Amino acid sequence: MRRIAFLYIVLSTVCSLVAATNPIGMAFSGGAFRVDHSRVQGNSTLFEGTMIETESSISELHLKTGVQVELGAETRAIVYQRKLVLDYGQLESAAAYDVEARSLHIVGATPEALARIQVRNQRNVQVAALRGPVRVTNSAGILVASIEAGKSMSFEPQNSPAETATRVSGCLLSKSGKTILAEQTTNVILELHGVGLERETGNRVEVSGTAVTASQIVNVTGFRRIAAGGCTAVAKKIGATIPPASTAAGASTGTGIGTGTVAVIGGVAAAAAVGSLAVVGALPGQSNSSTVSR
Repeated sequence: MRRIAFLYIVLSTVCSLVAATNPIGMAFSGGAFRVDHSRVQGNSTLFEGTMIETESSISELHLKTGVQVELGAETRAIVYQRKLVLDYGQLESAAAYDVEARSLHIVGATPEALARIQVRNQRNVQVAALRGPVRVTNSAGILVASIEAGKSMSFEPQNSPAETATRVSGCLLSKSGKTILAEQTTNVILELHGVGLERETGNRVEVSGTAVTASQIVNVTGFRRIAAGGCTAVAKKIGATIPPASTAAGASTGTGIGTGTVAVIGGVAAAAAVGSLAVVGALPGQSNSSTVSR
């Protein structure tokens, strides 16, 4: 048994060393940048957990999986085969690759999606959907925003123990026998569990409660009506139903991110980022005007 245990430890160590020395891609730059704190020029091999720090030029990361990421000037990130951890700065990332920023996970929702992500300080993360929709989830796997192409949002993950705190507003509707909320700021659909919600179906409401880990369920602790009716267009778009009496009440309202509003889902505060992170133009340190065609 001791020999078997010893052989198992040796084998595990060898496998770990092989994985650590197996290249996962290449980094390219028109200038100098740092790789694991060592200054290099032009290009460098990437391994699992390599730290990249750009200077005045952008760096392009080409992974063996086909993923390409562009890091703006003055940006630091740690690169893995399945994800990238953005410490500070700005980058652009294509779909099917997880970018982690301040505990948030940002992924393009379609194959053609392209996201621009910026970490501004210790708490604030800004995300723009340059092309196609972009999904943002928290550390518990809760979808906190679905950003439409051409839109950008600002996020601030809250500190524990408020990681499930939720305060949202939108149209209260019914779909497939469930009470749902079409959230107006983050463009997500939440399933609501609570007493007395049914009587507000078809109205615009504000809801507070706690989010359930790895789901879109919110256990409601309080709610209030914002406006009567006004949810006909929203219900039609997402295939939900409202009582006949509610269809004519109030103005018709569309879906999508609302400006000037703040939502908190799963402990993450989210708001439309107007005039901040650009959805067109170049990354810092980039010579060409746009990379959206990539």
